[in-house]
Amino acid sequence: MNLKTKLGYAVSIIGISLSGSAMADLYVYGFSDFNSSNGLNITTSSGDFFVPTSNSGWWNSDFYHDERNLNYTTGHTISSKIDYNNYFTFDLSDISGTITSASLNLYTYSVAGSSIDYQLFDVTSPLSEVHATGTNAAVYNDLMTGVSYGSFIYNASDSNEFHSILLNTDGISALNSAIGGEFGIGGAITGGIEGPPSPPPIPEPETYAMWLAGLGLLGFFGYRRKTQTSIYSFAN
Repeated sequence: MNLKTKLGYAVSIIGISLSGSAMADLYVYGFSDFNSSNGLNITTSSGDFFVPTSNSGWWNSDFYHDERNLNYTTGHTISSKIDYNNYFTFDLSDISGTITSASLNLYTYSVAGSSIDYQLFDVTSPLSEVHATGTNAAVYNDLMTGVSYGSFIYNASDSNEFHSILLNTDGISALNSAIGGEFGIGGAITGGIEGPPSPPPIPEPETYAMWLAGLGLLGFFGYRRKTQTSIYSFAN
């Protein structure tokens, strides 16, 4: 976790405490980072495989993406006025046999809201464009439309847990077609009930020192309840 993210954790806790119930958010994977345990659990006619994510991230409704940002949140905060779709890519070069079942295993980090319908979609954009820093409306829209590969209903109580999303027959067929190459999955929230912002995941011990130091900023931030820092860390 880099310094930028740690500071985001520290100040977002302050922002949450100040904003109270006035906020209503809807997101999954808030405050996330690259996680080596995220990936596809695949069963083929040759055996079982685990394929870790090779790349992941988000595109937002300003049609922007930064490849240096490893956060893969999806959804929005009420104060950000920006929506996020996410993506995951995989290297299938070591897969052999015919794929018969697969599930996407993801760590949730922070979840805000209830009955959140998170949908997986095919990715038709070139993956080089999906990975690239820049603005691209087509990629943003691609991640939330097209062929559905599966879905999962999240609630705030699912924060800080791994959950597996079973891929449907369309997803399995697409995986089989991609064996030997690279495969991409898009993700977006298509429904749900907004709720209060969830606290960020528990950070490393040294971050607490930053949080305690941040409490000294309460006098400065007390009247500024726009929670820009909460937005900042939610997707960074």
